Amino acid sequence: MLSKKSLYRAACLAALLFVFACGGGDDDGRRLGEVIVGTWQRGWGEGDVVIEGNTDLNPSNFTYDQFVFNDDGSYNGMVRSGTFIAYDTNGYVIFEGKYQCDNHNMRLEPDGEDKMLAQVVYFTDNTLQLRYENEEFGVTVTFIVRKL
Repeated sequence: MLSKKSLYRAACLAALLFVFACGGGDDDGRRLGEVIVGTWQRGWGEGDVVIEGNTDLNPSNFTYDQFVFNDDGSYNGMVRSGTFIAYDTNGYVIFEGKYQCDNHNMRLEPDGEDKMLAQVVYFTDNTLQLRYENEEFGVTVTFIVRKL
């Protein structure tokens, strides 16, 4: 069994992965790279975070609150890159690093951490539903973030 500290760290990493995924586009063919730049906030309503698997984690374990995606890289219609910062509920930085978004995925490279990958279930101009599966822990988390 994992320690509470290990579970908390896994939850934070999973949360980070979720927020930084890219998808193939919504119904009108737009790319997530066109809308990802800006400030996004985690959904705090019932059902905004769904955790599946054999775990004691619950939505309150995910302390991230806001994510900022900066447009300081390139964008060619297929790939966007830049930097990101993730803040906790108290406004403290919990992750920062680089991201690269292609048509289907987003790769995150937090400073001092390994690269991570997540999937976008759907997106609009102001809402992302993201899913991350952590095979090591057998946990899938789906959550919603909204653009501010």
